[in-house]
Amino acid sequence: MDHSDREYVSAAINFFWGDGTASPESVNERSAEVVYTAVTESQSCSASMDLVPRPSGSKPGISYIVKQVAGIGKNIASGNSQTYYICKLQVSQNFRSEIHMALKGI
Repeated sequence: MDHSDREYVSAAINFFWGDGTASPESVNERSAEVVYTAVTESQSCSASMDLVPRPSGSKPGISYIVKQVAGIGKNIASGNSQTYYICKLQVSQNFRSEIHMALKGI
């Protein structure tokens, strides 16, 4: 994961769990997986959310996940965060512990 990907993944994390939750330096592959799952759940909650395409078949590989989450972070950083607020709140609550543990490498 390059620095640009880390910046965008941290933007996606901070979108759900508040500014300051993740810095680019604290982002790892596990935290990208957690935020990918959170965004996927938010997508299910909000029919209008158009940030992540759903891959067909089994769980995608880590390079696909990082690419998609980095794209989401890029959209969020540019102000495009089309999701219902209630969905954002529910997803952030459901994955709060998991994202904090992932950022700590646990």
